[in-house]
Amino acid sequence: MKKRPISFKSGKIVQKETNGALYTRAAQYIEYNNELFRVKNPFYSNYVAAEEVIMGGIFSMTGLDATRMLLCNDCDDFFIFNKKTRGDFQDGKNLSSFACVASQVEPSFKDLGDFLLDEKMMIEIIKKSAIEELLLDSYIKKSVVKYQSLREIFNKADCELTNILQKYPNKSYLAKPDVLAQIKNKNLIKFTMLEEMNKLLPQKLRDEQLKHFFVSRLLNNWDYLNFAFCNFGYFIDKRIHPTEFKGMTVDFGGSGTLGFGGLAKNESYQRAMQGARPENPLASTSLFTEKDANFSNNLPDSLTGISSVPRSRPLLSTIRGQVAVENNIFEAKDFNNFNKELMPALEVAYRLQVLPDHAIEDYLHENWLMGEKDFPYRDKDSKYNIDTAKIIAIIKDRKRSFIQYFGQDTIKHWEQNNILQAAKIRIEIADSLKRLMNKIYTIQPVSAASQTV
Repeated sequence: MKKRPISFKSGKIVQKETNGALYTRAAQYIEYNNELFRVKNPFYSNYVAAEEVIMGGIFSMTGLDATRMLLCNDCDDFFIFNKKTRGDFQDGKNLSSFACVASQVEPSFKDLGDFLLDEKMMIEIIKKSAIEELLLDSYIKKSVVKYQSLREIFNKADCELTNILQKYPNKSYLAKPDVLAQIKNKNLIKFTMLEEMNKLLPQKLRDEQLKHFFVSRLLNNWDYLNFAFCNFGYFIDKRIHPTEFKGMTVDFGGSGTLGFGGLAKNESYQRAMQGARPENPLASTSLFTEKDANFSNNLPDSLTGISSVPRSRPLLSTIRGQVAVENNIFEAKDFNNFNKELMPALEVAYRLQVLPDHAIEDYLHENWLMGEKDFPYRDKDSKYNIDTAKIIAIIKDRKRSFIQYFGQDTIKHWEQNNILQAAKIRIEIADSLKRLMNKIYTIQPVSAASQTV
């Protein structure tokens, strides 16, 4: 039986959040069942909301951290639903039937951009990492001074940007090309400073970015990291360690068949070649082509697949080193000489290898919605509907494609050389599946002959 949306009728607004500079969708903070959620009105349709939640669930199956997401309705007390706020609005329609996306709030989570701008925390991280690596005090001081300088430049540009925006309320600057150019310039300075600050993070935290990026490829997430360095960030899982940061992905609105602007990926090429908003200073990648605008069974030949992701400039902050390693591997035609650099990708390949296919099948059979009466794919056209069997095949084939970058022998070798880490990963996956499916799965080592429930 398919799962239905959860009624948030009893929810209470805790804190309002307007449709600000970093968000393209209105959201409210709602307390429901003694838990705090950020509830997002997806604007476009119920199906868009449903698929975003489903893709977040698929991501979490790998054992990496993703925000817990619920598909909910009865949200008409939180949002004003009309033709401007819902693409599927019709006169006389039951407002309580509009679906929204509820993401459970993790109190310690910070988007990557906010994380990098937290001066006290960043200085502590820089110092702790340097001490662990037995680096000299002079190096620590130099790194701290560099960070503070980058942050000062960011704050100066941000202050100047705020002054410009105050002079031109309601986006009146869009009619003034010279002012818009100034805004883009300030945003570019801010983006560049975030990139440079990101380089100061210790390798362990940067590896978290890589692991989440590689799993995002399974879902073809077009919006893993935006130009404000949002959608991925860090939190502290106090159940495991009181001070250790872990990566978390919190937005899946560009995953699966979903493209930009409520369109399917197949329909999104023209929109993908544009910036998310006029104020965005980053040009779209020239390598992205119309054939890349899909959610197909196979991954691109490249390990990073950077050329197949639109608006990919922010990703370079995460994967620049991996691109260089990939080029070296291509020249050497040998993975073994680059095991250290490939550890995040190899770990993801291992996670996908031990994740049972039947768990994916069970989840999608229970959750996938394909143009049902209550969840039309879109208001007017259902030609891009994908049935349950097809979406299962796509996810499984993409999973297999990533595994094949390395091959069974390489992944088994990684498991043998990282016995404790491999065992921890299998526990993480089993725990994630239990939370997601309320069902116990046994996660077997790669060396085991089969996977069983």
